[in-house]
Amino acid sequence: MAQTSFCLRIYHDHLTEGAEATLPKARRVIYCVSGQASLSAPGKTQTIIGDQAFFSDGECTVRGDGEGARLWRWELVAMSEPRGEIHAKGIKSFDAGNYEIELDTSIKRLMRLDRVSFPLGGEALTHIHAAPGVRCQLMGNLRVDSVGHRTRFWPGDSWVEHGPDQVYAKASEKELSAFVRVMIVPEEYKGRSTITYVRPEDKDKPKSQSYTRYLEEPITL
Repeated sequence: MAQTSFCLRIYHDHLTEGAEATLPKARRVIYCVSGQASLSAPGKTQTIIGDQAFFSDGECTVRGDGEGARLWRWELVAMSEPRGEIHAKGIKSFDAGNYEIELDTSIKRLMRLDRVSFPLGGEALTHIHAAPGVRCQLMGNLRVDSVGHRTRFWPGDSWVEHGPDQVYAKASEKELSAFVRVMIVPEEYKGRSTITYVRPEDKDKPKSQSYTRYLEEPITL
């Protein structure tokens, strides 16, 4: 195994209408939380609105349309890569989390964006994943128990799950909850879940969480 450290970062970008910036080459996923934005990369131009997403692995230009946009941006970069907040007129850009992950570079990988949604009081039974990823809470709140720690995440909070660590999650009893995540999955998991339930008796139990997959694109490490 050729394990290499990478940084999976997430930024929150707020674009005023008409504001524009060009981002350097990177393996990048952009999710529109609300508003409207135009995105362009070599050979590709796309307008996204709330709950839509865009992928590029090259230089990328972002522009606020309509009344502007609130975007979440994930980038998979080398550990030594400079920070990537956008410094441009009409754009507020925040570093929402930098997370070191270990990847076996001998395995072909996909960059996947999906959303996990919970009903009131829903739970994700104790599980592990076959891939690391960074989550960001979209709505409601979520209690996560992992590696001896309990944390509650609120809208805008981000966190990493490395994959082999056991995780149990419990959603709010008072409001619907959901998070959006980017995972760096092995190619063999294309189109299928990376989750494994730790307890054999949980495997066939009804699961309360539901999934929406936005994109799953091959990347080069």
